[in-house]
Amino acid sequence: MIDIDSLHNLERKVLIALREFGDGLTLNVIKERANLSEGEINKAIEWLKGKGLIKVDEDVKQKFKLTEIGEKCAKEGMPEKRFLLAIKDGPLGFKELIQKANLDKDEFNSAIGFLKEEGLIKIEDGKIHLTELGNKRLQMPWKEDKLFHLLKDWIYFDEIPIFLREVVPFLEDRGIIEKKDSVIRTIYLTEEGKKILPKVRIEDKIDLLTPKMILDGSWKGKSFRKYDISAPAPPIYIGKKQPYLKFVDEVKEKLISLGFQETKGPLVELAFFNNDLLFMPQDHPAREIHDIYFIERGGGDLSRYKQLLEKTKKVHEYGWETGSTGWGYKFDKNKSKDIILRSHTTAVSIRTLLSKDLKIPGKYFTIGRVYRPDVIDWKHLTEFDQLDGIILGDQMTFRELLGVLKKFAIEFGGAKKVKFVPGYFPFTEPSVELHVYMEGKGWMEIGGAGIFRPEVTLPLGIEVPVIAWGLGILRLFMTKYNIKDMRQVFSNDLKWLREFRWKNANN
Repeated sequence: MIDIDSLHNLERKVLIALREFGDGLTLNVIKERANLSEGEINKAIEWLKGKGLIKVDEDVKQKFKLTEIGEKCAKEGMPEKRFLLAIKDGPLGFKELIQKANLDKDEFNSAIGFLKEEGLIKIEDGKIHLTELGNKRLQMPWKEDKLFHLLKDWIYFDEIPIFLREVVPFLEDRGIIEKKDSVIRTIYLTEEGKKILPKVRIEDKIDLLTPKMILDGSWKGKSFRKYDISAPAPPIYIGKKQPYLKFVDEVKEKLISLGFQETKGPLVELAFFNNDLLFMPQDHPAREIHDIYFIERGGGDLSRYKQLLEKTKKVHEYGWETGSTGWGYKFDKNKSKDIILRSHTTAVSIRTLLSKDLKIPGKYFTIGRVYRPDVIDWKHLTEFDQLDGIILGDQMTFRELLGVLKKFAIEFGGAKKVKFVPGYFPFTEPSVELHVYMEGKGWMEIGGAGIFRPEVTLPLGIEVPVIAWGLGILRLFMTKYNIKDMRQVFSNDLKWLREFRWKNANN
């Protein structure tokens, strides 16, 4: 049994309205009879529902109202009606008709097309004539007029009347009326509510004791409303970091704890670092506009890298001192100056190998945004983040690389199944692709890896093996948390953001 002393005055007013004006009131009726605002009524209803004193039925109804165009039609008649009335007494020219019928350009165009198609008018000698069928139409009642009479304000239909079923969609398509779905909430007392209803009174009780009341003593002699500690509390959504961004931070922390050093590079990059230094031939398909966003052709400055540019040219043309035969084409230095949005963070790894602060042996990583023109679907976006990394040292082999990749897939992605697939990249040999299994989706590629070729490392002055990888960190996040569509991660879906649950990588 609910303690009446715990009822808020807003709850009491709603209950008294149900007692005085009958069970089964809508919100609008309660608003008028109880002299409450809509916000106050909604609060009271939720409290009363939580206490089991009322139940609420919701009924979705269609409601219609005239638009601004419809207001004119209701006042002056439909454009077609005005059109026909204007030529009732004889044919008129276009300008005369428009003026007499008070039609604007859009009304005239829609009306003449409709009336001509229906055979109600004909055009002869530059004038518009009323046909016999059109004359008959003028003698008939216009269903629109009946609806206009009803639509002085919002009108609700449980079901559109038969005589209006054709005209309502027609007028809606014309923008003459607008339709909205409206939820009508009706309040009913429960058996528990009916039991306490006779005892409910409005009382002057204190709901909240404020510092001001304590100071001025206004609380003295008054009673306090009892609080129902079993009443449901509203959900509280605390501020928290976006799940994917938090995951990226966690990956960075783990990599740093493993001895990796974080590096960064520019989003707007030169083709020299993005492609040429990675031994990617200048006629490679991955360098076309379908795979790279170009900002400016040949607009970059490579004056600081003249010697390295010359070495790179020789590597591409005949292999230089790497033992390679190169690609056997004429290298164009101007193409190296193309300014682009970087298509992979491996460009940052190249800049790291060039750094004067590079340590050998050493471990480096970067996580950053890359850009590629691509289809957008559940596992592709035109911009995404890559986890790029390198480890260089005398002991680095392909076996160490596979071990690192597997560790990442399990530790960061929570993968249960991992497999390696032979791959090809111009800048690594041997090369491999990392794949993980996603429930409901199957095998998904996470990224590519390999050992940098001598054509990449020797021009940079690196003479030890360098294992390298470029992984889609967003795909690792999807794998770990079983997210079926990467677009979900960047949505404004508050329900998903609020209900997101973290789990340890080893779960």
